[in-house]
Parts: sequence; C-alpha cells; structure tokens
Amino acid sequence: MAEKRDFLDELIDLQSDWRSLKEMPNQMVGSLMDGEEQKVFNPADYKEKPFANSGRCLRVASERTDVCSRCLDVCPTHSITIHNKSVSVADDCRKCGLCAAVCPTEAFATRRHMPRQLYDQIARVASSYEQCYITCTRALKRLPQGNEVVLACVGAVPRDLWFSLLADYDNISVYLPVGICDRCRTTTGEETYVDAIGTAEEWADAALGLEAEESEMTHELTRAYKRSQFVSGAVTSVERLVTRTNPALAGAKAVAKKISDHSQRLNRLQKELENAVGSKTSGNHVRILTQSRKLMMGALQHDETLAELVKLEVPVCDHSRCTMCGDCAKACTLHALDLGRDGQVTVQSAYCASCGACVVACEEGALSMEPMDVRELVIPDKVAEEVARKKAAAKAKASEYMEKGKRQLNRVADALEKLDETGSDGSDKSK
Repeated sequence: MAEKRDFLDELIDLQSDWRSLKEMPNQMVGSLMDGEEQKVFNPADYKEKPFANSGRCLRVASERTDVCSRCLDVCPTHSITIHNKSVSVADDCRKCGLCAAVCPTEAFATRRHMPRQLYDQIARVASSYEQCYITCTRALKRLPQGNEVVLACVGAVPRDLWFSLLADYDNISVYLPVGICDRCRTTTGEETYVDAIGTAEEWADAALGLEAEESEMTHELTRAYKRSQFVSGAVTSVERLVTRTNPALAGAKAVAKKISDHSQRLNRLQKELENAVGSKTSGNHVRILTQSRKLMMGALQHDETLAELVKLEVPVCDHSRCTMCGDCAKACTLHALDLGRDGQVTVQSAYCASCGACVVACEEGALSMEPMDVRELVIPDKVAEEVARKKAAAKAKASEYMEKGKRQLNRVADALEKLDETGSDGSDKSK
C-alpha cells in the first residue's frame, strides 16, 4: 500500500524538477566530452580472485579427502587444488566467488566481498532506495545505478547472508534476464544461488523479488531518505551559507548510522557469546565465529520467532562409543567441538558450521548429526535490554508525574469551584 503523500512530498518533487533543469547544461557538456574521460563499464572491476586460508580448510586439518569437497565441486574451472597442508587457487580462476559462498568455514576470502562487507553494501542500498537489485556483470553490462549491486555471480552470496538480508529488508530483488545463466561459463552459479535463496526464503518466511526486464526496474530513493534530505536542507539553509555544509548528506548519514548500529550490535553479540561459553577450548584454541553465522544470529536476535523456521544440525556424541582419539576435534577448524580433559566431547552450537566433518572423521561412529534447537543462537543484547529498561522506567516515571500533576490540578479545580460556590465573604451563593 502506497504511503499517503503530503505537502512536504510536493515540495520535494518541485525541488527535484528544479535540480533537473539546473543540471541539464552540465549533462549536455558531459555528453560532448571525449570518451576517454568518462568511466566505462568493466566487468573486471567487480571481480577478485579469492585467497585461501589453509588453516580453515577441513580437508587440510583432518588430512582426509572425504570430509568436504564443496569448493572443488562448485568451481566451474577446477582451479582449486588441495594438496597436503595447502590450498591454492590457480590463475585461470573465473573470480566468481562461489567457493567462498559454499565453504562452511570461510576458508576462502576476498578483500571486498566478505559476508559482512556484502551485507553492509546491500543494506546501505536497501535503506536508501525503494528497491535494491542484486545482479551480475553479464546481466547488467553497463555501469550500475545507485541501487544496483553488481557481483561476479549472484551465487557469491552465501545462504546465511541471504537469510539475514531477507529477515531485515523486504525490498531486495535479483535482476537476471531470462536465460542469462544458460549461456554463462560459470556453469555452477545458477544451482548455487537457487539452493541458497530457496533455503533462505524458507527460513526467513519471506520471498526475494525477481526482475527479468530492465525496463521494469525502478531507481527511486525511499520516501524517508528524500524527506530527511529535504528537511535537513530547509533547517540548515542559513548554516550552509557560513559553513558550506551539504544537506544532501543527511540521508546518507542516517543510513550510515543504521549500518554502524547493526555492526555494533553484531560485535556486542559476539562478546556476549564469548562471555557465556568462553572464547577458547580446553586445549586453548580460539573458537571462530564465521561472519555468515554472526549475521544469521544478528537476524535471529532481531526476530526470535524465525528460530522456529531455521533448520540446522549439530554433532551429538554417543560417549559409549567414543575412544577419545581426538580426530573429531582435529577436523573442526572453527574449534566449535572440544574434547575436554575429562574425555567428554562438547559442542558449542553457535560456533558450529554444521559441516559434518567431525562425523566423517570419527572412525568409531560415535558422532551423528542431529537437529539443533536454533533458539540457542539467540543471544540476549544486554546493552539494548538496558536501554529499553531505562526507557521504560523513564516512561513510567513520566506517567507518574503526569498523574500526580493531574491530581494536583483536580484539587485546585475543586478548590476554585468550592470558592466560587461560597463567595469571597464565605456566604453560600447557592442559596
């Protein structure tokens, strides 16, 4: 349902029309400039070769080839090699990012497209525009507009990241023309993003938009963003003459604060988790919380009811079969599984990537993957709870003062009414 327009919206439209007329001469000059000075679309600008952290690789840690093959299976050019204690990416890599998206331990990384960075980039657009489009270089084939997030492949977005985005925003769509993936040399990309998006939609109980026609795409800023810019410009018009501040930054600052608040909330979440279960194992190994899992937990913290829809598994140990060999702990590169000094196997579900490597590594069959209670991933935000408590207390105090003030006013009104009835000399005027 469209938001009701008011006088402020009309003023914003007038301002926009005036700016368009004002900028027309500059646009005409720009069109006459040499092409060398204008930025052109280059698909390579949106791609980067991932680098591997061999210490996170399940095959390297366990010294077994059967614990995981996700990156090898998804790589369209077979550019990944895992040999002895190292993981390498060959120069013929297509830089699609699929290996990073499917690796449960985030053994593959890039400088610009890690889950937290992708979330911030997409969230910034979704907070600023009526619609955010995630697309690939082959689908767009031009310089992107402000609300278009271009990736080497849509499959580069991990499942947990899709979930957190769908849980937090309802205006995100994928732009892919019909048949565009059929002709792509990244042959495993379509299957990867279909599986990831499908699972995320079930977990978030939300649907991701799909746009196949470029003519149907909209590039309008959100109403709140435009109103923030306009109001800031109106309020600070005099100040700009002195300080030369730019009111157009008001909306961007509001969005930046929103992203910053989200980041701080995730950092607090990790600290609360570490305080609750400890940051190290009994063997003094630092537990690793992947970025994707942290984003998922942030979404669950925002809406706890989604925990009933998320389906995850964790390893459970049958201690009667366990020989305490330590192969399971060796295979867990995130150190979510711990073999204590008492010989007991424990699993911290928040850190577990549900990869199942420990189950495969256990020769005795003492471990099995079983459904977990996802509500365990909801970590209370004590800072937010304290702020809410103080707000509630302040509201209650204000209500108390208001009630007290009302009672005092009522007593004064009663006294004045009584005085009016008796008269200033004490006689009863009602007789």
